[in-house]
Amino acid sequence: MSNQATSRRQARSDDRDNSRVFAFFTIVAVVVFVGALLYFFAVDKRGEGPAHGASSPATQMQGGTSHSTPGVAPGPSTAPGSSGVPAR
Repeated sequence: MSNQATSRRQARSDDRDNSRVFAFFTIVAVVVFVGALLYFFAVDKRGEGPAHGASSPATQMQGGTSHSTPGVAPGPSTAPGSSGVPAR
């Protein structure tokens, strides 16, 4: 009979231990989830307001260069009909 009492006590102890482990890992999971959300919002670069010092995505795709033709030096126009003399 002593063996049955010991096994019941051990079963209750095991159940308590299992409950504690479940609670511990549940709390750890919630803390990790909240931490991940906070990290995401802390490093989110988009924001909700206007961009400060950032260029538009279209400009970034073009490499941030001006809209001039590559290989052509800025200066007076050499288009047909122009005299080649800079305007004053």
